[in-house]
Amino acid sequence: MQNKTTSARLRGFTLIELLVVIAIIAVLVALLLPAVQQAREAARRSQCKNNLKQLGLAIHNYHDTHRVFPPGYISRNVNTNDPASSDTGPGFSWGTMILPFADQAPLYNQLDLNLNATTATNINIAQATLAVFTCPSDPGPDRFTVNDGSDDYELPKANYVGIYGYGSVSMRPGAPDPAGLFYRNSRVRMADIIDGTSNVLMVGECASNHDFVNGMPDISANSTWYAAIPGAMRPAGMMNPTMMEAHPSLILGHVGQAAMGGMMQMHHTPNTTNHIVNFSSRHTGGVQFLLSDGSVHFLSENVDYNTFRFLGQRADGNVVGEW
Repeated sequence: MQNKTTSARLRGFTLIELLVVIAIIAVLVALLLPAVQQAREAARRSQCKNNLKQLGLAIHNYHDTHRVFPPGYISRNVNTNDPASSDTGPGFSWGTMILPFADQAPLYNQLDLNLNATTATNINIAQATLAVFTCPSDPGPDRFTVNDGSDDYELPKANYVGIYGYGSVSMRPGAPDPAGLFYRNSRVRMADIIDGTSNVLMVGECASNHDFVNGMPDISANSTWYAAIPGAMRPAGMMNPTMMEAHPSLILGHVGQAAMGGMMQMHHTPNTTNHIVNFSSRHTGGVQFLLSDGSVHFLSENVDYNTFRFLGQRADGNVVGEW
C-alpha cells in the first residue's frame, strides 16, 4: 500500500510585501520621532527650570546671611559712573559669591578671593562646569576662552546671567538707569525691589550662541558663573563688526539701552537680536527667567518690549500687567 503524503509549501514574503512592511515602519518612525524629541526637550526645559529655582534659593539664602543680594561683580578703586575700562579686578561674579549656598562650598573655599580672578591658582580651580548653571538644551562647549589684551583665560560655561537693568554694561557697568538687581559692586536689598518681587526679573538665560536675526552673523555669547575678566572685549553682535562689549557681558544681561557712544538704541525682546548682552535660549519660542520672589517663568519672545523692560527694572514704578 502506498503512503500518501501531503507536502506543505513554506511561503515567504514577496518583495512587494517586504517593501510595504518597510514603508509602514518608516512612517511609524517618522511619526514617533518628533514626539520623542519633544518629550526630551520638555525634560530638558524642566531641568533648566529646576536649575533656576535652585539658583533662586541660593541667592535668597545669600541675602538672608548678608542682608543684601550678591554684587553683580566686584571691582576695586572705581567710582559708580566709571566705564568698564576702569576695572582692574578682582572680577568675581554673583555666581561665585553664591557657591556656598548652591552645594559648592568646597569649590568656593578653594578660591582665594583676596587675589584677582585672573591669578593662575584661581583660574585653575575655576574650571568646573557646574550643572546648576547649565541649561541642558544648550549645545555650547563646557569651556571657552577670552583674552584681556595680553593673556588668554579659559572660563567655565554658564547659561544664566544676572539682570543688570537698562543701559550699557560696558559704558556704565556700575550705574544702570533704571537699575536691575545685579551690576558692578551692587548691594541691592530686598527692600530695594520697590516694584514687588513677583514683578522683577533676577536671572535669565543666555545661549552660548546668538543666531536669531537673518542677515546678521552668528555671535558667540558665552557666559560664565565665575568672573568678569577685566579687559576682555568681545564682538557685540551688531551690524557694525567693529563694535565690542566689555567683560561685564560675561555675567550680566540687560533689558535694553538708549543710543549712545556710536551704538544704536537697543530695544529688543529675548531671542530677537544678536546683541551679545541680550537674553536667549534654545527653548522654542522664548526664554526662562528667575523672578525675585524665587519663581521661574517662561517669557515669550513675542512679549511686548515695554513689559519686558519694566520687568527688568526693580524700581521704575511702571505697571507690568499680564505677561
